[in-house]
Amino acid sequence: MELILLAAGTILGGFINGLTGFGFALMASGLWLQVLPPTQVVPLIVICMLTANLQSMPRVWRLIEPRRVLPLVLGGILGVPFGVWLLPQVPLDLFKLAVAGLIFASLLFALVVRGRIRLPARAEQLHPFAGLLGGIFGGLNGLSGVPLTIWASLFGWSKQEKRGVFQGYNLIMAILTLGLFWWSGYLTRDLLSLTLIAVPVGILSAFVGVRVFERMGNKGFSIVINGLLILSAMNLLVSVLLR
Repeated sequence: MELILLAAGTILGGFINGLTGFGFALMASGLWLQVLPPTQVVPLIVICMLTANLQSMPRVWRLIEPRRVLPLVLGGILGVPFGVWLLPQVPLDLFKLAVAGLIFASLLFALVVRGRIRLPARAEQLHPFAGLLGGIFGGLNGLSGVPLTIWASLFGWSKQEKRGVFQGYNLIMAILTLGLFWWSGYLTRDLLSLTLIAVPVGILSAFVGVRVFERMGNKGFSIVINGLLILSAMNLLVSVLLR
């Protein structure tokens, strides 16, 4: 059962990460947390997210706009260490419930204000704060993409612009988070054996996701992201109820 849930979480997470540039943790964590402790799940998520992003980078790196990504990254650099520090201290169920609530609230907000409210370009000055929150989430549970996805939905960006932001930000956050996990002693021999299974499956799934992304329109891309967030929230709630 452990291998089945590990493989299922990796396939779903890798495909979505390849499709959107984020979301590995959202899809994989609910399954993996049924059979693995958080101190193994979070580093494993970051490793798989990093390899999936590197695999898809040659096909999407041209979409990354440094002027837009850099302020987010600067905020994330401050947030990740705090998230890693919180990892062994925050009750997991409480955190997952908070994330699920945040996702549902953001989707409800998007539904109510769709087509009515759009942040002006000057609101991008607040990117460091969104990046800071994403960094905290990334260090705590590998969920750096959640705040960033909600933030990006408030601007009138195309799917290419969104993908470039997700790809650039999450790649750097994964590298930083993995380094801090190594420093904190979370990268154990047991984790390495799990990595040897998860990484190849995640790379293959991400490759398929990138090919689907290249054939998808703006409307379909937004629908997939919103659907992903709903499934992720439900996944987190179910994982709490099944504990």
